Amino acid sequence: MIRLRAVRALLVEEVAGLRRLRPEEPVGEGDGGESGSDEDAGARESRELARARRRALAVALVCAAAVAALFALREPGRAWLVLGRSEEGAFTAGVLLVAAYAGFRLAQYLHLRTVARLHRELLDRER
Repeated sequence: MIRLRAVRALLVEEVAGLRRLRPEEPVGEGDGGESGSDEDAGARESRELARARRRALAVALVCAAAVAALFALREPGRAWLVLGRSEEGAFTAGVLLVAAYAGFRLAQYLHLRTVARLHRELLDRER
């Protein structure tokens, strides 16, 4: 028999990387999730996953807006994405760094979306 509550806790803590909401309660405690507090824990976990998803998407959008602003405010006539030991090289490194971070946060959003879907399926299976 699979212990859905323990699987759900592993999914939230290890796969999603979110900290445990109630550290004083052991993961395997309980008889399978028929208590009202377990439903509350599931709802709290869902809210935390949704909040982390929104935060990851917001940061990705802010980074994308920053890259767009950097290019929009760039002086016309200057070279684009030049490598070297100059001001343009520093600009290129900054743009690439921000773009890479935006990609990371977008991937994190997609990962958390998948984890939230699996979490919802586990909650439905418990009921």
